[in-house]
Amino acid sequence: MEKYRMYIDGEWADASDGKTTKVVNPATEEVIAEAALGGKAEVERAVKAARDSFERGEWRLKDPSERSRIMLDLLSKFRERAQEILPIEIANSGAAAKQCGSFVSSAQNRFEWYAKAANRVFEEAMPIFKFPAAAFPYIRREPIGVCAQIVPWNAPLVGGVGAIAAPLAAGNSVVVKPATLTPLSLLEFTKLVSESEIPKGVVNVIVGPGESVGESLVSHPEVDKVSFTGSTQSGRRVCSLTADGLKRVTMELGGKSANIFLDDVELNLAVDSAIFGCFFHAGQICYSGTRVLVHASIYDAFVEKLIKKVKRIKVGDPTDFATDMGALISEGQRNTVEKYVRIGKDEGAKLACGGSRPEGLEKGYFFEPTVFVDVDNKMKIAQEEIFGPVMCVIKFEDDNQAVEIANDSEYGLLGAVWSGNVDRAIGIGEKLRVGNVWINSFHLQSLDLPYGGVKQSGIGRERGIHGFLNEYTEVKSMQIDLGHTREQRFWYYLVVPN
Repeated sequence: MEKYRMYIDGEWADASDGKTTKVVNPATEEVIAEAALGGKAEVERAVKAARDSFERGEWRLKDPSERSRIMLDLLSKFRERAQEILPIEIANSGAAAKQCGSFVSSAQNRFEWYAKAANRVFEEAMPIFKFPAAAFPYIRREPIGVCAQIVPWNAPLVGGVGAIAAPLAAGNSVVVKPATLTPLSLLEFTKLVSESEIPKGVVNVIVGPGESVGESLVSHPEVDKVSFTGSTQSGRRVCSLTADGLKRVTMELGGKSANIFLDDVELNLAVDSAIFGCFFHAGQICYSGTRVLVHASIYDAFVEKLIKKVKRIKVGDPTDFATDMGALISEGQRNTVEKYVRIGKDEGAKLACGGSRPEGLEKGYFFEPTVFVDVDNKMKIAQEEIFGPVMCVIKFEDDNQAVEIANDSEYGLLGAVWSGNVDRAIGIGEKLRVGNVWINSFHLQSLDLPYGGVKQSGIGRERGIHGFLNEYTEVKSMQIDLGHTREQRFWYYLVVPN
Protein backbone atom coordinates (compact mmCIF):
# COMPACT_ATOMS: atom_id res chain seq x y z
CA MET A 1 0.00 0.00 0.00
CA GLU A 2 1.49 3.30 -1.10
CA LYS A 3 1.99 6.15 1.32
CA TYR A 4 1.58 9.60 -0.21
CA ARG A 5 3.37 12.66 1.11
CA MET A 6 2.63 16.36 0.79
CA TYR A 7 4.61 18.63 -1.52
CA ILE A 8 6.01 21.75 0.16
CA ASP A 9 8.75 24.07 -1.08
CA GLY A 10 9.92 21.64 -3.74
CA GLU A 11 10.21 18.68 -1.37
CA TRP A 12 8.02 15.74 -0.38
CA ALA A 13 7.04 16.07 3.26
CA ASP A 14 5.35 14.10 6.01
CA ALA A 15 3.23 15.85 8.61
CA SER A 16 5.33 17.32 11.41
CA ASP A 17 3.35 15.28 13.96
CA GLY A 18 3.49 12.13 11.84
CA LYS A 19 -0.27 11.94 11.29
CA THR A 20 -1.70 10.15 8.27
CA THR A 21 -5.15 9.49 6.88
CA LYS A 22 -6.43 6.29 5.33
CA VAL A 23 -7.77 6.67 1.80
CA VAL A 24 -10.70 4.38 0.99
CA ASN A 25 -12.02 3.00 -2.30
CA PRO A 26 -15.75 3.91 -2.19
CA ALA A 27 -16.66 0.92 -4.35
CA THR A 28 -15.02 -1.69 -2.11
CA GLU A 29 -14.65 0.09 1.25
CA GLU A 30 -11.03 -1.07 1.25
CA VAL A 31 -8.11 1.12 2.32
CA ILE A 32 -6.03 1.68 -0.81
CA ALA A 33 -3.42 4.17 0.42
CA GLU A 34 -2.24 6.36 3.25
CA ALA A 35 -1.64 10.08 2.90
CA ALA A 36 0.25 12.41 5.18
CA LEU A 37 -2.29 14.50 7.07
CA GLY A 38 -1.20 18.08 7.48
CA GLY A 39 -2.03 20.59 10.18
CA LYS A 40 -1.40 24.25 10.90
CA ALA A 41 2.36 23.69 10.81
CA GLU A 42 2.14 22.48 7.22
CA VAL A 43 -0.04 25.45 6.29
CA GLU A 44 2.63 27.80 7.66
CA ARG A 45 5.40 26.02 5.75
CA ALA A 46 3.46 25.90 2.49
CA VAL A 47 2.32 29.53 2.60
CA LYS A 48 5.83 30.71 3.51
CA ALA A 49 7.26 28.72 0.61
CA ALA A 50 4.70 30.22 -1.76
CA ARG A 51 5.28 33.76 -0.47
CA ASP A 52 9.07 33.45 -0.65
CA SER A 53 8.95 32.10 -4.19
CA PHE A 54 6.64 34.90 -5.25
CA GLU A 55 8.87 37.58 -3.77
CA ARG A 56 11.97 36.05 -5.37
CA GLY A 57 10.22 36.41 -8.70
CA GLU A 58 11.64 33.24 -10.24
CA TRP A 59 8.23 32.44 -11.70
CA ARG A 60 6.40 35.75 -11.40
CA LEU A 61 8.99 37.66 -13.43
CA LYS A 62 9.50 35.04 -16.12
CA ASP A 63 8.50 36.05 -19.60
CA PRO A 64 4.96 34.72 -20.19
CA SER A 65 6.20 32.77 -23.21
CA GLU A 66 8.67 30.95 -20.96
CA ARG A 67 5.98 30.13 -18.41
CA SER A 68 3.91 28.77 -21.28
CA ARG A 69 6.77 26.62 -22.53
CA ILE A 70 7.42 25.10 -19.10
CA MET A 71 3.73 24.35 -18.60
CA LEU A 72 3.44 22.75 -22.05
CA ASP A 73 6.46 20.57 -21.26
CA LEU A 74 4.70 19.48 -18.08
CA LEU A 75 1.56 18.79 -20.10
CA SER A 76 3.52 16.42 -22.36
CA LYS A 77 4.60 14.41 -19.32
CA PHE A 78 1.01 14.44 -18.07
CA ARG A 79 -0.22 12.98 -21.34
CA GLU A 80 2.45 10.27 -21.19
CA ARG A 81 1.42 9.24 -17.67
CA ALA A 82 -2.34 9.69 -18.03
CA GLN A 83 -3.09 5.98 -18.29
CA GLU A 84 -1.18 5.38 -15.04
CA ILE A 85 -3.24 8.02 -13.25
CA LEU A 86 -6.61 6.78 -14.58
CA PRO A 87 -6.93 3.65 -12.37
CA ILE A 88 -5.96 5.72 -9.33
CA GLU A 89 -8.73 8.21 -10.12
CA ILE A 90 -11.21 5.34 -10.50
CA ALA A 91 -10.19 3.69 -7.23
CA ASN A 92 -10.17 6.90 -5.20
CA SER A 93 -13.36 8.48 -6.57
CA GLY A 94 -15.56 5.42 -7.09
CA ALA A 95 -16.74 6.89 -10.39
CA ALA A 96 -17.32 4.67 -13.42
CA ALA A 97 -14.24 4.07 -15.54
CA LYS A 98 -15.66 5.56 -18.71
CA GLN A 99 -16.52 8.73 -16.80
CA CYS A 100 -13.11 8.88 -15.14
CA GLY A 101 -11.57 8.63 -18.59
CA SER A 102 -13.36 11.85 -19.49
CA PHE A 103 -12.13 13.45 -16.25
CA VAL A 104 -8.51 12.65 -17.13
CA SER A 105 -8.95 14.01 -20.67
CA SER A 106 -10.65 17.14 -19.32
CA ALA A 107 -7.79 17.71 -16.89
CA GLN A 108 -5.30 17.58 -19.75
CA ASN A 109 -7.38 19.93 -21.88
CA ARG A 110 -7.80 22.39 -19.03
CA PHE A 111 -4.09 22.45 -18.31
CA GLU A 112 -3.34 22.95 -22.01
CA TRP A 113 -5.77 25.89 -22.21
CA TYR A 114 -4.07 27.68 -19.33
CA ALA A 115 -0.58 26.82 -20.54
CA LYS A 116 -1.36 28.55 -23.82
CA ALA A 117 -3.22 31.37 -22.07
CA ALA A 118 -0.03 32.12 -20.14
CA ASN A 119 1.26 33.63 -23.36
CA ARG A 120 -1.78 35.87 -23.87
CA VAL A 121 -1.46 39.65 -23.91
CA PHE A 122 -0.88 40.98 -20.39
CA GLU A 123 -0.73 44.62 -21.47
CA GLU A 124 -3.53 46.55 -23.15
CA ALA A 125 -3.26 49.97 -24.79
CA MET A 126 -6.10 52.35 -23.94
CA PRO A 127 -7.64 54.88 -26.37
CA ILE A 128 -6.65 58.48 -25.69
CA PHE A 129 -9.84 60.51 -25.18
CA LYS A 130 -9.41 64.26 -24.58
CA PHE A 131 -6.27 63.65 -22.55
CA PRO A 132 -4.86 67.09 -21.62
CA ALA A 133 -1.28 66.39 -22.62
CA ALA A 134 0.90 64.22 -24.78
CA ALA A 135 0.65 60.91 -22.97
CA PHE A 136 0.32 57.20 -23.49
CA PRO A 137 -1.98 55.30 -21.08
CA TYR A 138 -2.12 51.52 -20.86
CA ILE A 139 -3.23 48.72 -18.57
CA ARG A 140 -0.84 46.13 -17.25
CA ARG A 141 -1.95 42.86 -15.65
CA GLU A 142 0.22 41.37 -12.92
CA PRO A 143 -0.06 38.25 -10.76
CA ILE A 144 -1.94 38.63 -7.50
CA GLY A 145 0.47 36.81 -5.20
CA VAL A 146 -0.18 33.68 -3.14
CA CYS A 147 -3.32 31.80 -4.16
CA ALA A 148 -5.02 29.29 -1.86
CA GLN A 149 -7.02 26.76 -3.87
CA ILE A 150 -9.53 24.45 -2.14
CA VAL A 151 -10.44 21.47 -4.35
CA PRO A 152 -13.65 19.42 -3.85
CA TRP A 153 -13.82 15.65 -3.51
CA ASN A 154 -16.09 15.22 -6.54
CA ALA A 155 -13.49 16.50 -9.04
CA PRO A 156 -10.12 15.55 -7.58
CA LEU A 157 -8.06 15.49 -10.77
CA VAL A 158 -9.71 17.91 -13.17
CA GLY A 159 -10.51 20.34 -10.36
CA GLY A 160 -7.06 20.01 -8.84
CA VAL A 161 -5.19 20.40 -12.12
CA GLY A 162 -7.25 23.47 -12.97
CA ALA A 163 -6.62 24.88 -9.50
CA ILE A 164 -2.88 24.70 -10.16
CA ALA A 165 -2.92 25.72 -13.82
CA ALA A 166 -4.93 28.95 -13.61
CA PRO A 167 -2.87 30.83 -11.02
CA LEU A 168 0.34 29.31 -12.35
CA ALA A 169 -0.24 30.61 -15.88
CA ALA A 170 -0.72 34.13 -14.53
CA GLY A 171 2.57 34.04 -12.59
CA ASN A 172 1.21 33.41 -9.10
CA SER A 173 2.42 31.00 -6.45
CA VAL A 174 -0.10 28.50 -5.16
CA VAL A 175 -1.04 26.32 -2.20
CA VAL A 176 -3.58 23.65 -3.13
CA LYS A 177 -5.61 21.60 -0.66
CA PRO A 178 -7.31 18.58 -2.19
CA ALA A 179 -10.17 16.95 -0.30
CA THR A 180 -9.03 14.49 2.37
CA LEU A 181 -11.31 11.84 0.83
CA THR A 182 -9.75 12.09 -2.63
CA PRO A 183 -6.16 13.35 -2.67
CA LEU A 184 -4.47 10.62 -4.69
CA SER A 185 -4.81 11.59 -8.35
CA LEU A 186 -3.76 15.19 -7.68
CA LEU A 187 -0.74 13.99 -5.70
CA GLU A 188 0.14 11.79 -8.68
CA PHE A 189 -0.03 14.86 -10.91
CA THR A 190 2.09 16.74 -8.38
CA LYS A 191 4.85 14.17 -8.94
CA LEU A 192 5.03 15.51 -12.49
CA VAL A 193 5.19 19.07 -11.15
CA SER A 194 8.14 18.05 -8.97
CA GLU A 195 9.98 16.79 -12.06
CA SER A 196 9.29 19.96 -14.08
CA GLU A 197 11.16 23.26 -14.41
CA ILE A 198 8.69 25.05 -12.14
CA PRO A 199 10.80 26.63 -9.35
CA LYS A 200 10.49 25.29 -5.83
CA GLY A 201 7.84 26.89 -3.67
CA VAL A 202 5.68 27.97 -6.59
CA VAL A 203 3.38 24.93 -6.29
CA ASN A 204 2.59 23.41 -2.89
CA VAL A 205 0.06 20.67 -2.16
CA ILE A 206 -1.09 19.89 1.38
CA VAL A 207 -3.72 17.44 2.63
CA GLY A 208 -5.85 18.01 5.70
CA PRO A 209 -9.35 18.57 7.09
CA GLY A 210 -11.24 21.64 5.98
CA GLU A 211 -12.10 22.74 9.51
CA SER A 212 -8.43 22.97 10.49
CA VAL A 213 -6.10 23.04 7.49
CA GLY A 214 -8.60 24.66 5.13
CA GLU A 215 -9.59 27.39 7.57
CA SER A 216 -5.97 28.11 8.53
CA LEU A 217 -5.05 28.36 4.87
CA VAL A 218 -7.79 30.70 3.66
CA SER A 219 -7.44 33.00 6.68
CA HIS A 220 -3.63 33.18 6.54
CA PRO A 221 -2.46 36.81 6.31
CA GLU A 222 0.07 35.96 3.58
CA VAL A 223 -2.60 34.54 1.26
CA ASP A 224 -3.79 37.08 -1.30
CA LYS A 225 -6.45 35.14 -3.18
CA VAL A 226 -8.77 32.24 -2.28
CA SER A 227 -10.59 29.96 -4.70
CA PHE A 228 -13.08 27.59 -3.10
CA THR A 229 -15.29 24.93 -4.64
CA GLY A 230 -17.78 23.24 -2.34
CA SER A 231 -21.12 23.64 -0.63
CA THR A 232 -22.79 27.01 -0.20
CA GLN A 233 -22.72 26.59 3.57
CA SER A 234 -18.96 26.03 3.56
CA GLY A 235 -18.53 28.88 1.09
CA ARG A 236 -20.16 31.30 3.51
CA ARG A 237 -17.71 30.21 6.18
CA VAL A 238 -14.75 30.69 3.85
CA CYS A 239 -15.97 34.17 2.90
CA SER A 240 -16.21 35.16 6.55
CA LEU A 241 -12.66 33.95 7.17
CA THR A 242 -11.28 35.98 4.26
CA ALA A 243 -13.14 39.19 5.12
CA ASP A 244 -10.64 40.63 7.61
CA GLY A 245 -7.84 40.31 5.07
CA LEU A 246 -9.95 41.72 2.22
CA LYS A 247 -8.76 38.82 0.11
CA ARG A 248 -9.82 38.28 -3.47
CA VAL A 249 -12.22 35.32 -3.57
CA THR A 250 -13.74 33.04 -6.17
CA MET A 251 -16.56 30.79 -4.96
CA GLU A 252 -18.03 27.95 -7.01
CA LEU A 253 -20.80 26.68 -4.77
CA GLY A 254 -24.01 24.65 -4.78
CA GLY A 255 -26.65 24.22 -7.42
CA LYS A 256 -30.07 22.79 -8.18
CA SER A 257 -30.08 23.06 -11.94
CA ALA A 258 -33.27 23.00 -13.98
CA ASN A 259 -33.22 20.92 -17.17
CA ILE A 260 -36.23 22.19 -19.15
CA PHE A 261 -37.95 20.17 -21.89
CA LEU A 262 -40.47 22.05 -24.05
CA ASP A 263 -43.38 20.48 -25.89
CA ASP A 264 -41.61 20.28 -29.25
CA VAL A 265 -38.61 18.16 -28.24
CA GLU A 266 -37.74 14.82 -29.78
CA LEU A 267 -38.86 12.56 -26.94
CA ASN A 268 -36.21 9.83 -27.06
CA LEU A 269 -33.36 12.33 -27.15
CA ALA A 270 -35.00 14.34 -24.39
CA VAL A 271 -35.19 11.31 -22.09
CA ASP A 272 -31.56 10.38 -22.76
CA SER A 273 -30.52 13.96 -22.08
CA ALA A 274 -32.39 14.10 -18.78
CA ILE A 275 -30.69 10.88 -17.64
CA PHE A 276 -27.26 12.08 -18.69
CA GLY A 277 -27.76 15.46 -17.04
CA CYS A 278 -28.78 13.98 -13.70
CA PHE A 279 -26.95 10.69 -13.26
CA PHE A 280 -23.50 11.41 -14.69
CA HIS A 281 -21.01 10.81 -11.84
CA ALA A 282 -23.98 9.58 -9.75
CA GLY A 283 -25.33 13.13 -9.54
CA GLN A 284 -22.28 14.26 -7.55
CA ILE A 285 -21.76 17.42 -9.58
CA CYS A 286 -22.81 20.87 -8.43
CA TYR A 287 -24.59 21.67 -11.69
CA SER A 288 -26.29 18.28 -12.18
CA GLY A 289 -29.71 18.62 -13.80
CA THR A 290 -31.61 17.23 -10.85
CA ARG A 291 -34.76 19.27 -11.51
CA VAL A 292 -36.27 17.99 -14.75
CA LEU A 293 -39.04 20.31 -15.93
CA VAL A 294 -41.35 18.75 -18.54
CA HIS A 295 -44.19 20.34 -20.50
CA ALA A 296 -47.59 18.96 -19.50
CA SER A 297 -48.45 17.85 -23.05
CA ILE A 298 -45.54 15.38 -23.16
CA TYR A 299 -45.25 14.68 -19.43
CA ASP A 300 -46.83 11.21 -19.27
CA ALA A 301 -45.02 9.87 -22.33
CA PHE A 302 -41.75 11.40 -21.10
CA VAL A 303 -42.05 9.82 -17.65
CA GLU A 304 -42.94 6.41 -19.06
CA LYS A 305 -39.87 6.32 -21.31
CA LEU A 306 -37.68 7.83 -18.57
CA ILE A 307 -38.48 5.18 -15.96
CA LYS A 308 -37.95 2.31 -18.38
CA LYS A 309 -34.51 3.59 -19.33
CA VAL A 310 -33.38 4.58 -15.81
CA LYS A 311 -34.10 1.03 -14.67
CA ARG A 312 -31.58 -0.16 -17.25
CA ILE A 313 -28.70 1.90 -15.83
CA LYS A 314 -25.99 -0.50 -14.70
CA VAL A 315 -24.71 0.30 -11.21
CA GLY A 316 -21.63 -1.51 -9.96
CA ASP A 317 -17.90 -2.09 -10.34
CA PRO A 318 -16.35 1.20 -11.50
CA THR A 319 -13.43 -0.60 -13.18
CA ASP A 320 -15.84 -2.31 -15.59
CA PHE A 321 -16.28 -0.12 -18.67
CA ALA A 322 -19.81 -1.52 -19.02
CA THR A 323 -20.79 0.15 -15.73
CA ASP A 324 -22.91 3.27 -16.13
CA MET A 325 -22.85 4.52 -12.55
CA GLY A 326 -20.31 3.86 -9.82
CA ALA A 327 -20.38 4.43 -6.08
CA LEU A 328 -21.06 7.50 -4.00
CA ILE A 329 -17.98 8.95 -2.37
CA SER A 330 -18.64 7.87 1.23
CA GLU A 331 -21.04 6.26 3.64
CA GLY A 332 -21.94 9.71 4.92
CA GLN A 333 -22.90 10.88 1.45
CA ARG A 334 -25.05 7.80 0.90
CA ASN A 335 -26.75 8.44 4.24
CA THR A 336 -27.54 11.96 3.06
CA VAL A 337 -29.11 10.64 -0.14
CA GLU A 338 -31.18 8.13 1.83
CA LYS A 339 -32.36 10.92 4.14
CA TYR A 340 -33.64 12.94 1.19
CA VAL A 341 -35.42 9.93 -0.29
CA ARG A 342 -37.33 9.61 2.99
CA ILE A 343 -38.08 13.34 2.92
CA GLY A 344 -39.38 13.08 -0.64
CA LYS A 345 -41.76 10.30 0.30
CA ASP A 346 -42.94 12.19 3.37
CA GLU A 347 -43.57 15.31 1.26
CA GLY A 348 -45.86 13.38 -1.07
CA ALA A 349 -43.66 13.03 -4.13
CA LYS A 350 -44.15 9.77 -6.03
CA LEU A 351 -41.11 7.48 -6.00
CA ALA A 352 -41.14 6.07 -9.54
CA CYS A 353 -37.94 4.01 -9.36
CA GLY A 354 -34.84 3.47 -7.26
CA GLY A 355 -34.68 4.82 -3.75
CA SER A 356 -32.53 2.16 -2.11
CA ARG A 357 -29.22 0.34 -2.14
CA PRO A 358 -28.82 -2.04 -5.12
CA GLU A 359 -29.18 -5.73 -4.45
CA GLY A 360 -26.03 -7.80 -4.75
CA LEU A 361 -23.69 -4.94 -3.87
CA GLU A 362 -23.14 -5.45 -0.15
CA LYS A 363 -19.77 -3.68 -0.20
CA GLY A 364 -19.34 -0.17 -1.50
CA TYR A 365 -21.36 3.01 -1.14
CA PHE A 366 -23.72 2.32 -4.03
CA PHE A 367 -27.20 3.74 -4.49
CA GLU A 368 -29.81 3.20 -7.16
CA PRO A 369 -30.58 5.97 -9.65
CA THR A 370 -33.75 7.41 -8.18
CA VAL A 371 -36.62 9.27 -9.82
CA PHE A 372 -39.40 11.18 -8.08
CA VAL A 373 -42.31 12.28 -10.28
CA ASP A 374 -45.21 14.66 -9.65
CA VAL A 375 -42.83 16.81 -7.62
CA ASP A 376 -43.86 20.24 -6.39
CA ASN A 377 -40.98 22.69 -6.75
CA LYS A 378 -41.57 23.89 -3.17
CA MET A 379 -40.63 20.46 -1.79
CA LYS A 380 -37.27 20.12 -0.06
CA ILE A 381 -36.08 17.54 -2.58
CA ALA A 382 -36.57 20.18 -5.30
CA GLN A 383 -35.06 23.06 -3.32
CA GLU A 384 -32.08 21.59 -1.47
CA GLU A 385 -28.90 20.25 -3.02
CA ILE A 386 -28.74 16.48 -2.47
CA PHE A 387 -25.52 15.73 -4.35
CA GLY A 388 -26.55 12.25 -5.38
CA PRO A 389 -28.52 10.30 -8.00
CA VAL A 390 -31.96 11.73 -7.23
CA MET A 391 -34.07 13.28 -10.01
CA CYS A 392 -37.16 15.42 -9.43
CA VAL A 393 -39.56 15.53 -12.39
CA ILE A 394 -41.77 18.63 -12.37
CA LYS A 395 -44.66 19.44 -14.72
CA PHE A 396 -45.21 22.89 -16.24
CA GLU A 397 -47.99 24.29 -18.46
CA ASP A 398 -46.26 26.96 -20.55
CA ASP A 399 -42.93 28.70 -21.15
CA ASN A 400 -43.54 31.41 -18.57
CA GLN A 401 -44.28 28.87 -15.86
CA ALA A 402 -41.13 26.93 -16.78
CA VAL A 403 -39.06 30.07 -16.23
CA GLU A 404 -40.89 30.82 -12.97
CA ILE A 405 -40.23 27.32 -11.61
CA ALA A 406 -36.61 27.27 -12.76
CA ASN A 407 -35.90 30.62 -11.09
CA ASP A 408 -37.67 29.62 -7.86
CA SER A 409 -34.44 28.50 -6.21
CA GLU A 410 -31.80 30.03 -3.98
CA TYR A 411 -29.24 28.69 -6.44
CA GLY A 412 -28.28 30.06 -9.83
CA LEU A 413 -25.48 27.96 -11.23
CA LEU A 414 -26.81 26.52 -14.45
CA GLY A 415 -29.88 25.77 -16.53
CA ALA A 416 -30.64 23.95 -19.77
CA VAL A 417 -33.45 24.34 -22.29
CA TRP A 418 -34.48 21.80 -24.93
CA SER A 419 -36.65 22.67 -27.92
CA GLY A 420 -37.00 22.06 -31.63
CA ASN A 421 -37.11 25.85 -31.96
CA VAL A 422 -33.70 27.22 -31.00
CA ASP A 423 -34.89 30.84 -30.89
CA ARG A 424 -37.62 29.86 -28.45
CA ALA A 425 -35.11 28.00 -26.27
CA ILE A 426 -32.70 30.94 -26.32
CA GLY A 427 -35.51 33.27 -25.26
CA ILE A 428 -36.18 31.11 -22.22
CA GLY A 429 -32.47 30.70 -21.49
CA GLU A 430 -31.99 34.46 -21.38
CA LYS A 431 -34.67 34.71 -18.67
CA LEU A 432 -33.03 32.16 -16.37
CA ARG A 433 -31.23 33.68 -13.39
CA VAL A 434 -28.14 31.52 -13.69
CA GLY A 435 -24.51 31.93 -14.64
CA ASN A 436 -24.53 29.33 -17.41
CA VAL A 437 -27.14 28.11 -19.91
CA TRP A 438 -27.04 25.16 -22.27
CA ILE A 439 -29.37 25.02 -25.25
CA ASN A 440 -30.19 21.49 -26.43
CA SER A 441 -27.27 20.06 -24.48
CA PHE A 442 -26.01 19.21 -21.00
CA HIS A 443 -22.49 18.82 -19.58
CA LEU A 444 -21.19 20.72 -22.63
CA GLN A 445 -17.95 22.32 -21.45
CA SER A 446 -16.20 25.09 -23.37
CA LEU A 447 -12.92 26.17 -21.81
CA ASP A 448 -13.22 29.51 -23.59
CA LEU A 449 -16.33 30.45 -21.60
CA PRO A 450 -16.35 31.69 -17.99
CA TYR A 451 -18.06 29.37 -15.53
CA GLY A 452 -19.72 30.29 -12.25
CA GLY A 453 -22.99 31.05 -10.55
CA VAL A 454 -25.26 33.82 -9.33
CA LYS A 455 -27.37 34.06 -6.17
CA GLN A 456 -26.19 31.43 -3.65
CA SER A 457 -24.17 29.52 -6.26
CA GLY A 458 -21.03 31.56 -6.05
CA ILE A 459 -18.90 34.64 -6.56
CA GLY A 460 -16.72 35.31 -9.58
CA ARG A 461 -15.87 33.04 -12.48
CA GLU A 462 -13.41 30.33 -13.37
CA ARG A 463 -12.24 29.37 -16.89
CA GLY A 464 -12.15 31.37 -20.06
CA ILE A 465 -10.19 34.57 -20.47
CA HIS A 466 -12.57 36.29 -18.01
CA GLY A 467 -12.02 33.67 -15.33
CA PHE A 468 -8.29 33.69 -15.98
CA LEU A 469 -7.32 37.35 -16.17
CA ASN A 470 -10.08 38.78 -13.97
CA GLU A 471 -9.64 36.26 -11.16
CA TYR A 472 -5.87 35.65 -11.15
CA THR A 473 -4.34 39.00 -12.05
CA GLU A 474 -4.37 42.52 -10.66
CA VAL A 475 -4.96 45.47 -12.97
CA LYS A 476 -2.38 48.24 -12.87
CA SER A 477 -3.02 51.50 -14.72
CA MET A 478 0.13 52.98 -16.32
CA GLN A 479 0.47 56.48 -17.80
CA ILE A 480 3.55 57.76 -19.61
CA ASP A 481 3.82 61.54 -19.95
CA LEU A 482 5.44 62.22 -23.31
CA GLY A 483 6.01 65.93 -22.70
CA HIS A 484 9.53 67.32 -22.30
CA THR A 485 9.00 70.84 -20.98
CA ARG A 486 7.38 72.70 -18.10
CA GLU A 487 5.02 74.42 -20.55
CA GLN A 488 3.68 71.07 -21.66
CA ARG A 489 2.78 70.37 -18.06
CA PHE A 490 0.53 73.45 -17.82
CA TRP A 491 -1.40 72.11 -14.83
CA TYR A 492 1.62 72.63 -12.58
CA TYR A 493 0.45 76.24 -12.06
CA LEU A 494 -2.15 74.89 -9.61
CA VAL A 495 0.62 74.50 -7.02
CA VAL A 496 4.05 75.37 -8.39
CA PRO A 497 5.10 79.04 -8.73
CA ASN A 498 6.60 80.18 -12.05
